[in-house]
Amino acid sequence: MNGKTAFVLLSGVLSGSLCACVQPPEAAAPAAPAPPPVAAAAPAPAAAPVAEPPPSNRWVSIQAATCERLLELSPDDRAAASLFYIGYQAARFRSITINVGAIPDAEEWASSYCAEHPGQPAVEAFRQAYRQTFR
Repeated sequence: MNGKTAFVLLSGVLSGSLCACVQPPEAAAPAAPAPPPVAAAAPAPAAAPVAEPPPSNRWVSIQAATCERLLELSPDDRAAASLFYIGYQAARFRSITINVGAIPDAEEWASSYCAEHPGQPAVEAFRQAYRQTFR
């Protein structure tokens, strides 16, 4: 019974604290008077391109993704993939800590390896980068 009570109390406290974080919207300021009409209206600015949402349910083989494909990614996607592969290698090496300051060195090492060996799996590039940088 005590476990259930603690759970109910804890969930109530957490939900109460989450609700306390939400700020009520501020009252709307009085509207400014409308500007006088202009003889010639300025052309409307061109609409900004709409970013396409990432594809859902896209499966990528961790072991089979090649260095060539990694290098083709946008800089943001390459950085995300690099962090994934570094974490993947940390788990494979059963590391319990990681030197965050060495992550850029590992990314650079893996990128250099991939540039020299585009047909190799990206996981191999990060395995070697992890061994060189973090061990």
